[in-house]
Amino acid sequence: MMSTRFVVEGPAIVALELFQPRPDAFYDLDATAHLAGVPRRVVLVYVRAGLVRPVLQPPYGVMEFTEEAVYTVRRVEQLRTAYGLERPGVTTLLALLDELEFLRSALRHPHPGR
Repeated sequence: MMSTRFVVEGPAIVALELFQPRPDAFYDLDATAHLAGVPRRVVLVYVRAGLVRPVLQPPYGVMEFTEEAVYTVRRVEQLRTAYGLERPGVTTLLALLDELEFLRSALRHPHPGR
């Protein structure tokens, strides 16, 4: 019996699930890593790199994360794995995407008097 192998060339296609971040939801490090589908250490590396910002909860300064942070971790992982980008490339691309979103928002809602 012959077996058939299919080889896919090029970067793997990874889709992000769409969700609307809730401003009142906070997750600890373990939950954030689980929701993002990465190990805890990956979240911590992204925090140290400035790609993700935790919310420090008093009185002990416990790190918690918003759903937006979970989305950012997933987005960084997608860029890293699907396109082979390293941290500097991801940082630059995220900054450009943020600027693009800012400009799109400015075009949709022009400031009166300008």
